[in-house]
Amino acid sequence: MLAAAVVTGSSAAWAAPANTPEASANAAHVPTISTQVVAAAGRINADPAIQAIVAQWATPQSVQRRFDQHKELVRIAAPSRHEQRRATEIMRRMVAEWGFAPNQVTTRKDGHLAGSDVQRVDGLPVYNACVVIKGSYASQPGARSWHGQYPKVLMEGHIDAVNPATLPPADDPYLPIKLQRMSEPVVATPEQLAAISKELHFDASGHIIHDANYRAARHYYANEKQAKKANALRMYVPGYGDDMVNASNVMMIARAMNAHDIKPVYDIWFCDTAGEEGKGNLAGMKQLYGYDQNKGTGTNPLNFVANFGLDASGSGIVNFIGSYRFEIKYKAPAKATRQGPSALGAAAATIARIAHIRTSWDKSHQPPKVTYTVGMVRCQDPQGTDGIVPSCSIQVDMRAPTDKPLNRIRARIEPLFQAGVHAENARHGVADDSAQAVTTELVWFGDRPAHRNTNPSNVAIQAAWQAAEVVGVDTADRLDPHSSSLNDNVPAAIGVPTLNTSISATAASGGTHTFYEWGVPGKPELEAKRMQRMMIAVLIAAGFHTADGKVIKPAAAPIGNRTAELVRQQEPES
Repeated sequence: MLAAAVVTGSSAAWAAPANTPEASANAAHVPTISTQVVAAAGRINADPAIQAIVAQWATPQSVQRRFDQHKELVRIAAPSRHEQRRATEIMRRMVAEWGFAPNQVTTRKDGHLAGSDVQRVDGLPVYNACVVIKGSYASQPGARSWHGQYPKVLMEGHIDAVNPATLPPADDPYLPIKLQRMSEPVVATPEQLAAISKELHFDASGHIIHDANYRAARHYYANEKQAKKANALRMYVPGYGDDMVNASNVMMIARAMNAHDIKPVYDIWFCDTAGEEGKGNLAGMKQLYGYDQNKGTGTNPLNFVANFGLDASGSGIVNFIGSYRFEIKYKAPAKATRQGPSALGAAAATIARIAHIRTSWDKSHQPPKVTYTVGMVRCQDPQGTDGIVPSCSIQVDMRAPTDKPLNRIRARIEPLFQAGVHAENARHGVADDSAQAVTTELVWFGDRPAHRNTNPSNVAIQAAWQAAEVVGVDTADRLDPHSSSLNDNVPAAIGVPTLNTSISATAASGGTHTFYEWGVPGKPELEAKRMQRMMIAVLIAAGFHTADGKVIKPAAAPIGNRTAELVRQQEPES
C-alpha cells in the first residue's frame, strides 16, 4: 500500500518573495572581487596550457569523446547507496583509459576513503570515485597543514540516480538507452519504454558502437524549440541529466588538466560522489567532509578550502535549504486483535496531529518559509484470518532555509511520532508499555544541513564569478537568491566556501527522478565554455604554475573551516 498522506508547503527550491526585506537584501548581494582574483582569472585563462585545453575541447574528437563517455557511464545502473558498479568502472577507467597514475586515485572500490573519519553513513559503505591532481604546496617552506592534511580544492558531481530503485542482477548491470522522436508523446509506463525498439548499442567492453542509431542520436541543438523543430531523438535513461551529464564532465576536466600537465599550488580533487538522491542522505559529501549527522557538525578531515559543486543551473547557487527526514514504523502488538490498537491507527493519529501544525509562514507568508510533508504511508499486507496489519511506515520531511526554524519545526513534529502511538493505545485503554500496545521504531533519519550565505564574496563565489566574466558564460548581475537542496549543503553548512552550478548544455530534458528521464544534447560549444569557467575557478582558488614558470598564488587560505574537531581513527590496511 502506498499513499500520499499530507502535503503542506512547497518543494526544495525557495526564493524570498518580491519586496520583502530578505529579497531586498539579496538583491544587493553582488560579490566584491579582489584585485588578486581579477588578475588571476585573466592570467590563468590566457596561459598557453589552458588555451591548449580549450582548443582541444572544441575539436570534433573531444566533442565525440564527451558524448560517448556520458552514455557509457550513465547506462551502468547506480541506485543511491548502490553506486559501486559505476564507481568501480570510473576508477578503472581513471588508470586504464584516462591517463592517471594509480596513486592519483584516492578512493577504493570497497568505499574506504583514507584520511576521513566517516567511512559509513547509515551503516552502509560510501562509493565515491575521486582522483587528485597534486599541487606543489606541501613542498614549500612554511607550508601549513591541518592534522597533516595540506589544503585541497574540490570539484564534484554525483553519480547516483533515483531509478532504478534496486540494483539489477550482477550479470545484467546495464540500462538500455532508448531512442524516441520528440514528435511522439513521452512514455507513461515502463512497458511503453521497453517497447521502444530503437536504442544505442555497446560492445562487450562497454564502449558505445558508432552505428546508424548512434549517428541519428548524436546531434546537438541550441534549445528545446530547435530540437522539436528538428524532431530530435530523446535519449531515455535514468540519471541522464541528474547528474551524470555533470559527473562525467567533471572527469573530462580532470583528464584534460592531467594530460596537459597543469600544475596547481594546492591539490585539486575531482570526485564523482555517492548518495545525493533520496535516501542517499548526502553520504558522499558526509564522508568527504567528516559530517556527523547525529551532532550536525563536520570535521573537514581532508582540509578542503573551497568547494565547487556541479548539480544546479545558471550562474550558481549559494544558499542551501536544510531538511530533516524521518521514516517511522508503527508495529502492531505480537498478539494483536481487531478490537485492539492497530499500526494503521497509530500512523493515522500521528498524521492527523502533524496536519494541524501551523508555522509563521502559514499565517503570514513572511520568511523564513518552513515546510513539512508526510509524503508516504506504506503498510504491510494484512496477515492471518483476522486481517491484522503487522506494521505501517510513514516518511516525514521538514525543510527550512536556515537551522533555527528547521530545528523549531523538528521540535514540534518529532514528539508527535510517539504521541500518535499513545493516542491509539489510549483509545483502546492500553498502556504504552503493555504487551498489547502498538510500538514505534525509527527506521531512518536523514539530515541535510541548511545554509544561508552571508558572505557574497567568499573565495568560491569570487572565483566562479570572475571566471564567468573572463570566459563570457553564465554571467550575472547579482547572486541567485534561490535555495536548493543539494550535495553542497554539507560543505556550505560547515563553513567551506561553496558554489554550485552546472556544466551541462542539455537542449531539452524531462522526467527527472523517474524511470523515463530523458535528454537531448545541447551545443558542445556552450558545454566547453562552462567547463572552461569551472577549470579556471578551481585554479583561482588553488593557485597555478603558469607556463612561463611564474606562480599565481591561491586565493583560498590554506586551512579549511570546520565545525568540530577531528577524532582520528586507525586506518585499515588496503
